[in-house]
Amino acid sequence: MSIPRLLLVPSHKTGLADAVAAALTEILSAQGRRVRFHHLGPLGPSFSWDRWEGAAFLDPSLYDEEALLSLYEVATRGAELSLLSCNRGLLDRLGGAGWTPADLARILDCPVVLVLDCRGWGTGIKALVSGVKSALPDLNLVAAVLSGVSDGEHLALLRDSLAQAGLPVVGCLLEGEGPRWDTAAPGAEGLPLAPLFLDAVSRQVDVEALVEMAGQRGFLPLSARLSDRGSEGPLVLVAAGSGFTPWSRDCIEVLRAAGARVKRLDLLQDETLPEETAGLVLAGTLWTSALLDIGANRTLLHDLAEKIGCGLPTVALGGGAVLLLTRVQDSLGRTVELAGVTPGSGEILWDLEEPTYVQVTAARDSLLFAKGQTVTGWVLTEVEMLDPTALWDPPLLVRAYGSEEDRGEGMVTGSLFCSRVFIHLASAPGLATRFVKACDVFAGQRV
Repeated sequence: MSIPRLLLVPSHKTGLADAVAAALTEILSAQGRRVRFHHLGPLGPSFSWDRWEGAAFLDPSLYDEEALLSLYEVATRGAELSLLSCNRGLLDRLGGAGWTPADLARILDCPVVLVLDCRGWGTGIKALVSGVKSALPDLNLVAAVLSGVSDGEHLALLRDSLAQAGLPVVGCLLEGEGPRWDTAAPGAEGLPLAPLFLDAVSRQVDVEALVEMAGQRGFLPLSARLSDRGSEGPLVLVAAGSGFTPWSRDCIEVLRAAGARVKRLDLLQDETLPEETAGLVLAGTLWTSALLDIGANRTLLHDLAEKIGCGLPTVALGGGAVLLLTRVQDSLGRTVELAGVTPGSGEILWDLEEPTYVQVTAARDSLLFAKGQTVTGWVLTEVEMLDPTALWDPPLLVRAYGSEEDRGEGMVTGSLFCSRVFIHLASAPGLATRFVKACDVFAGQRV
């Protein structure tokens, strides 16, 4: 697997590297080049962005290295360039994660572009970069993009200092003339990217030099773990589209590898599920701005409730779990009637700016898990369940990072798995296979 690839990562926490990588993706795609963009690690709900629809990320906290390489290989097939980015420093660890962005650069054998905050820096920036290179002698640190540069004189001083440290400058974002250090990564509701933003990156970053540097990669072992076997399998609908951002785009590939045929379900435009539907995945982030419109699609919500009630195998995670409630009050105080599959109400309190890791243990067998299985998941949105019924007999035990206390989470029936926690289908052997087998059985019973 030798696709040219490049990681843009900051010296310390910022959304700027994500924003620049997103802009580069748009600029190169507009030129007709096939580009794949991944984020490293947890993405907050407002940052769940992917121009191909759905969050595309890599996170070794959720699955093993073999699965990571398989997911990356499948996602980049047919692309000419792979761009990756992160919102935390090259050497920084997030609570609950055992890896740094530098670790991912090693695993992917990926050249690294360091994004630097240069406000107030002078020749001392040489010592900073020299220290990073000394701490990471095995990393291919190929260039720097500078932010917060005050003027041409400041740029010349910084460029000379970094040249002495052996790090060329391929971009300079002048203060006041382009995206700044406190720029947030573009979220799903912020598309398309602002023309002024794209223009600033296009003028101030040497795009072609970055493309050339992306070729300084090695070769990764091909994995046969994921393959598309779903051409004749049961049809699984995956919710996506404006108003609902799929949590993990590559879970589609995991479903296909388990034998499913996958089709998109648009919560705003579609009115019914196809007759041959044998499974349903509602896993993603509900956009507050679209919640009223989703609630107004009563025909689809009624069809969902009817078919799930008849035993359609369904996985509902995060916003998907909220969608199945009778009603929900959003963070703006508006109450919306929803599918009513799970009797009870919910209140969306807030979206977490930084998603958190949790340990998830199956308290009993379910559509996804065998009792006792343990995986790592993400929590993105704080949702309070009101008036829970007897159905809310939690099938999961969830433990927050740094805590010694388990709390019950989720709801299951024989054919429904519902949780506010996001769980990746590659996080444990057999999760997708278990679900697709249930879909196969349902399809056979229906016939």
